[in-house]
Amino acid sequence: MRLLCMLGLAALAWGQSPVGLFMGEISGGMVGKLRLGIEVKQGADGRLSGEMTSIDQAYAKLPASSVVIEGKTLKVAFGMINASYEGTMSEDGNTVTGKWNQGAAIDLVMKRVTEYPRPARPQEPKPPFDYVSEDVSFAGGAPDVVLAGTVTRPKGAGKFAAVVLVTGSGPQDRNEELAYHKPFLLWADTLTKAGFAVLRYDDRGTAKSTGKFKGSTSVDFAKDAAGAVAYLRTRKDVDAAKIVAMGHSEGGMIAPMVAAEDAKLAGIVLLAGPGVTGEQILRRQIPAQNRAAGMNEEMAEANAKMNLEKMEANLKIDPWLQYFWSYDPTTALKKVKCPVLALNGALDMQVMAQENLLAIETALKAGGNKNVTVRAMPKLNHLFQTATTGGGQEYGKIEETVAPIALEEVTQWLKRTLATK
Repeated sequence: MRLLCMLGLAALAWGQSPVGLFMGEISGGMVGKLRLGIEVKQGADGRLSGEMTSIDQAYAKLPASSVVIEGKTLKVAFGMINASYEGTMSEDGNTVTGKWNQGAAIDLVMKRVTEYPRPARPQEPKPPFDYVSEDVSFAGGAPDVVLAGTVTRPKGAGKFAAVVLVTGSGPQDRNEELAYHKPFLLWADTLTKAGFAVLRYDDRGTAKSTGKFKGSTSVDFAKDAAGAVAYLRTRKDVDAAKIVAMGHSEGGMIAPMVAAEDAKLAGIVLLAGPGVTGEQILRRQIPAQNRAAGMNEEMAEANAKMNLEKMEANLKIDPWLQYFWSYDPTTALKKVKCPVLALNGALDMQVMAQENLLAIETALKAGGNKNVTVRAMPKLNHLFQTATTGGGQEYGKIEETVAPIALEEVTQWLKRTLATK
């Protein structure tokens, strides 16, 4: 009660509660102009928390390590990036004037907004849909995990070939939403219109799915994906002999893990799937992303060295990172006997196309798999958008969610492959 009263007094000192969204723009340095958003939140217990959104860096979000109010002064710290913001609130509560500190102090005026600017996303499917869409739930890979998802299928009776969509790393919802892009919603819409049933689902512990995300590894997510396949096999509107697992990024590592244990799968599609260890991927990914963000070679390598050292220090306390760092995807790939389509964007700077596609193809063929299609798609990035540099800072700026050529490539492969089953 004492804490709530103190917070109430702090809010009165501001003239208006500091809770809400604020947005401003910093200028200078290698990033040029960069719009930042800070949200101040207050829990039911009165405690303050916060989150930063880097609007021009694919709407990347970062939780605040602390939020402090002293009179009319707001202090928000972001320990993960050694940064902070400190400013003074105006009398009307709509402006905070202060400085962003991250190695150097930069002027930053934050204005209260009702929402962050929403970029154009012309490919996003909108209802009403000319197909059936059904919200479902099913058992995941652990007793406490119930996965919530959506099944879409063509109208009418019949047993449809089906696709399970498996998300990439981090807690993802069923649409794999990033920077207002909803790629899995678009993939589901495209494939359903092409005649397939599609299941997409929220990761465990995310959105409407139960269970715990933190502390889970790719093994746990593979069990969840296997649960999604098992659920589809129980449906009367799905042809159990024609189910394909399609994964993006880490999901492209998980799909082979499922297929290695499930000989009944009709195929797998790997979108920017890893073919080498996580350590190899990260040692290439981080400096490449730094260069794309405008760092010179010296800065890119120095920053990468610092970040990789932090990751190595966290291996013992982060189960997901520890597993991803050391896991060799070729272990499962050599056991996969079903048809495989592996695609990468040639501009992908997260999972580099050349080395990963080569490793995937080599492992599959070493295991005796003769039905393998591998392709690096020109001008596409990690999300399969048409890009310029391929860097992550472009994801939110590009209006295209998935390039039509990628949608068509997968659709036609599925039609050809499942027609023979």
